[in-house]
Formats: sequence, structure tokens, C-alpha cells
Amino acid sequence: MSGGAKSTKERILEATEQLVAEQGFDGVSLRDITTGAGVNVAAVNYHFGSKEKLYEAIQCRYINPVNEERMRILEGVMANGGGVSEILEAFMRPLLTMVGRSKMSEQMFYKLMGRCIMDQQGSLSEAMIPLFLRMTDAFTKALSDVLPDMPKDLLLWRLHFSFGVMAQTLLHGDALKKLTDGASGDPDFETNLKRMVEFCHAGFIAGEGVKA
Repeated sequence: MSGGAKSTKERILEATEQLVAEQGFDGVSLRDITTGAGVNVAAVNYHFGSKEKLYEAIQCRYINPVNEERMRILEGVMANGGGVSEILEAFMRPLLTMVGRSKMSEQMFYKLMGRCIMDQQGSLSEAMIPLFLRMTDAFTKALSDVLPDMPKDLLLWRLHFSFGVMAQTLLHGDALKKLTDGASGDPDFETNLKRMVEFCHAGFIAGEGVKA
């Protein structure tokens, strides 16, 4: 692949990332993408094949590295005897790590990640499924190990709820500031990460008589 071709592909990816972060995948047309990238439809088809395949490329570009980082952190957490809070942080913190690798603004990056998380449900690309399943199995086992008395179905739902808290915060955190006329403050991600972990930890052990 020539340098020019790579540059075209990168422009398409970056334009799509910005548009999807702002509007969601369904709200972005192929014409929006080609206009934003300064290319024609043939360039998108050449590099990605379709709008759907382009979106899959964006998911893989960010979600796969996040899941790899989750697995790496979780391994260290379990080796050191971590509990529910540490496991939840291992699940959420990689998003903070990834923002430094993106050329987008921090706020726009978190919106994009929120879109990828919310929009990917039920439509994971084939390239993402093996790692996603390994990651899900690893976190389920880790939580089962530290909460051995919790039924698996309940544990899975509570992990799902925690997933939703993270996605909602990423995608709509700035909306809270607007709706409350600034009363919610403007916490950085590190502060909100701590708050999300504390909130989800409390939810995980609520009503189960489990100390964790």
C-alpha cells in the first residue's frame, strides 16, 4: 500500500470517527463520510467495501485494544488477590488509557467509545468476537471467584448493568452538565472512573449479604 493510499484510508477513518461520535452510526450517511474525508464513494468501497465494514474497522481499531488491555490488567488484579472494585476498575480503566492513543479530543473520543459500546450490541464484527468472548469469560470467572455465592445469572446481569453505567457516562456525561446548568460540575475521567467503580461495586454486592 502506498503512502497516498494509506493517507486516504486514514482520512476516511478519522472523518467517520468524528461523525459517528457526534451523530451515531445510523445518523451518518455515506455522503457525510465522503464529504468529511474529501474523498469519493469509490475510495470508501476500495478501502472498506461498505459503510458497515467501515464501522467494523472503527470498532476493531478501538474496542480490540481496550479488551486486550482489560485482560492484561485483570491478570495482575487476580494475581494480587483483588476484589470486586479492582475487577471493575480493570474493566473500565482501559478507556482512559486509550484516549492518549487517539488524535481526537478527549470528550469526542469518549463519545465515540460510548457509541461503539452502545451500537455494537448484537452486531459484533467477526474479527471482534473471539477476543470479546475471552474477555467476557475472564471477567465473569474473576467475579465468580470473589463472589462465589452469587448466582451466575445475577452476576451476569450486574456486569451488564455496570457496562451500561460506563457507556451512559461516556456518551452522555456532558448532557448532565447542560441539564443541571453546571450543578453536576465538570469532573475529569479519573474522578468519574472512581465514582463509577464505587457505584457499580455497591450495586454488585447489594442485597446479597456478600462482603467484597
